[in-house]
Amino acid sequence: MSFLVSMSKAFFASYIEELIVQYARENVESGRWQKTGSLSRARRDIERLLPRGIDTDNNHFFEMRVPEESETVGMIWLSLENSSTTSTVFIYDLEIKAEHRRKGYAKLALKEIEDFAATHNIVNIGLHVFSHNDAAQKLYAKMGYETVSVNMVKRIDQATMP
Repeated sequence: MSFLVSMSKAFFASYIEELIVQYARENVESGRWQKTGSLSRARRDIERLLPRGIDTDNNHFFEMRVPEESETVGMIWLSLENSSTTSTVFIYDLEIKAEHRRKGYAKLALKEIEDFAATHNIVNIGLHVFSHNDAAQKLYAKMGYETVSVNMVKRIDQATMP
């Protein structure tokens, strides 16, 4: 029995607002973005990716629900991305609510995403993880995910510039 349930439009509305705040915070924390303007930048990015919201083609949103819990324990956003050479399910978001972490839900979700990919004839599952998220990196490595690229940044101290 799957514990991934299609997300309702009502749930999506609150989920996406929370996601925008989280995405801005993660980008600031990682050093990719300045704090000033981060929320509007995050909102623009999400609106670009989801011009029709929950109804944007090739995007799938799920709540994670388990019989033992009376509430949603996490959320998932998947995008089907096909090219002339490969097909990928890209995990834009896999979030376990803080009070439900370390209970195996993320691992179970990743297995169900593999099943989802198989039913859609997808050959790859991709995702992005911020470098400061050690727990997620360890989980993904344990589940067979491999690093395929690394983004790097050098911060320039404006105070020491001539």
